[in-house]
Amino acid sequence: MPLIQRATFSSTPFGAAPYQTYAPSQGSITLYQDVQCSSPLSDTATPLIEGQCQNMPISGIRAVTISSLPMCGNYGTPILVVSDQADCKNSTAGTGADGGVIGECQTYSTGANIGSVEFICYGSGISAVPPTSTSSSTAGISVPSTVSGDQGQTNSGSDHDSSDNCCCVCCTVM
Repeated sequence: MPLIQRATFSSTPFGAAPYQTYAPSQGSITLYQDVQCSSPLSDTATPLIEGQCQNMPISGIRAVTISSLPMCGNYGTPILVVSDQADCKNSTAGTGADGGVIGECQTYSTGANIGSVEFICYGSGISAVPPTSTSSSTAGISVPSTVSGDQGQTNSGSDHDSSDNCCCVCCTVM
């Protein structure tokens, strides 16, 4: 009797690589024409996608505040990088205006105009705890460190989907 094997694909039906894509994370900023952050350029915040540089729409932007932060993978820290140059090139003006606090007025110490801004994710924050053969207990909830199934795969704290395996994402409440 011939062995029947399941077909595997090295590409999708349209020729692209078979991988999952994620929507980019988005934050928002408010631009100001004064260093006190009292004269906003617009009444609504400007959306800004993490990792994409945004040049200022007009000259004379002197300050910026973060209205909302994007989400960073692996619990990284979102930071707004501010440059006095276009295309997010390294800044040449005094003390930097970079920051990651919502609502904080960010300006240059020299009062220089802002040329461009970009949200970046800094660091990876929290790393996964190595699995052990015992269960741990947090706040009276038993959290198994391995997932049973045909292949005995380990749960590293991220979503995992397999035909017979159970998956849990657990949080510690402090």
